[in-house]
Amino acid sequence: MKALDITFTPVGENKAFLDIANQIRDHIEKGVLKVDSRLPPERELAEKFQTSRATVREALRALEIIGIIESKVGQGTFIKNVNFSSMDGLFAEISKQTSPSEVFEARFAFEPYLSHLAALRATHEDFVRLKSILDEFDSAISNMDIQHFEKLDGQFHYGIALSAKNSFLLHVVNIINNVRLERLWGTLKERSLNPERIKQYHTEHHNIYQAIYERDARKAEDLTLRHLKNVRENMLGQ
Repeated sequence: MKALDITFTPVGENKAFLDIANQIRDHIEKGVLKVDSRLPPERELAEKFQTSRATVREALRALEIIGIIESKVGQGTFIKNVNFSSMDGLFAEISKQTSPSEVFEARFAFEPYLSHLAALRATHEDFVRLKSILDEFDSAISNMDIQHFEKLDGQFHYGIALSAKNSFLLHVVNIINNVRLERLWGTLKERSLNPERIKQYHTEHHNIYQAIYERDARKAEDLTLRHLKNVRENMLGQ
């Protein structure tokens, strides 16, 4: 089925994913998009909205969460439901959630430096705590328990923040961990995970820990940034 040629307007920078979702909603309510209509591919939508594929993906996942669209592997993304009125409450909930793209921008800015500080300041107790978290990953990986893995992932990065001995940056990490509980973040993360990527992240965590343990601040900082970029690419496509 050929995707419809739909006119969209460029989006701004303030919660751009919500602007995209609302424009798609507007086309549905006007009857331009009907049940079984196929949306253009992510790359084409990004060009129409003059934004990144990451932002488009956030918008599509938000609409998927509330049951308006569905993705079919190898076929594309289709309108599943045109009745927004029964989903206004859930749509309002999603509209208040944080843009994962913005979260990653913030994480790029401070988490590598947290690893840098941890390499300089971590105590014996910090190393024991981080190693204990790493050891726990094994059961989550063997059982492909995505929820457990995501919980431990948050604990590992929080453990690094604790090791950095900076109370203000620790507060920022607490904000990030709250975002990880939001449905939009959780859906994107869950969709991005598979056995190969989980093992890759586990290896990256071990490498970060080892650099911190060896007091190699520059290496710990570099490895953390590379890890975050890998996660972002897998979640958001760039």
